[in-house]
Parts: sequence; structure tokens; C-alpha cells
Amino acid sequence: MPLELNDIFVTPDSRLAVEECFVYDDLSAEGEQLTVSPVKVRGEVRNTGGLVELCYTAEYNYSKPCDRCLAIAEKSVKQDFVHTLALSAENEDNDDIIIVAGYTLDLFSLVRDDILLEMPVKHLCSENCMGLCPICGQNLNEGSCGCKKEAVDPRMAVLDELFKD
Repeated sequence: MPLELNDIFVTPDSRLAVEECFVYDDLSAEGEQLTVSPVKVRGEVRNTGGLVELCYTAEYNYSKPCDRCLAIAEKSVKQDFVHTLALSAENEDNDDIIIVAGYTLDLFSLVRDDILLEMPVKHLCSENCMGLCPICGQNLNEGSCGCKKEAVDPRMAVLDELFKD
């Protein structure tokens, strides 16, 4: 959804309320598809003393396989974002400023990028997830598998032969 910000940039102390709901079908993080519920966005764009800021809160649920046991785990998220907006930037290397070309901001893309950047690096179904057995693949959260846990590194198997009687 494009936000028309002409009035905000030219009128000091002006505000524009933002309330949207976005649906993203193409989100993926680290090569894995994410299932994300509709993202509710509430906030405002304000011009205070010549500085234009977008402040908003995004609320959504997402599901992704657990990195340890591969079970699908759903998380609820509520995140706050603040962005400084400018029509142009003298220093092109400043990543903190979002350039608004033609007084129009693509809010849909900005929210998508914010969500992806804030995704956790490690996604777990629970903090004490035990993962999968490295030998048989049993989900250890559902019970033990009975595998011999003293597996020898194949590169060290020759040395293990030296200690046999």
C-alpha cells in the first residue's frame, strides 16, 4: 500500500495515522517458507521539527519448522518499528534513513522487510527442545530411542582398535 506523504513533509507538526492489514504469501527465511498470518500494522507518520518519522507496531503469528526437531512451531509476535524518512540523502551510505521518492512510501514492502530482518536466527518449538537422535532420527521430545549414544567418530575408529584386547 503506497502512503502519500506530501502533506506530512511540507506541513510542520503534521501527523498521519496508519492502520493496515497485510497478507504475505511469499515470505521465506534462510531458504524455508514461512507461514505468516495477516500482519496488523498500527502507527503514525509524524513531522516534528522537520524530522519525519514512521512509528508502527506489527502484530502477527508465524509458523516454521523447529531447527532441532523439525516440528512445526507457531509463534505470536508484536514488534515496534521506528524509521526516519527523507526525500533525499546527502550521505548514500546511511542505512537508518528511508528515502521516500516522490512523497510516496511503499508500506507493504517496508513491513515485509522489517519482519524478515527481525526473524530469529534460531527458531525453536520450546527452549528445552531435545531435537532428533543423530543415529536413528527419533524425536527425543516424544521419548527416548534406545540407541547407543557412545557413537565413535569414524575417523577415530582405527584408534579404537588399538585398545581392544
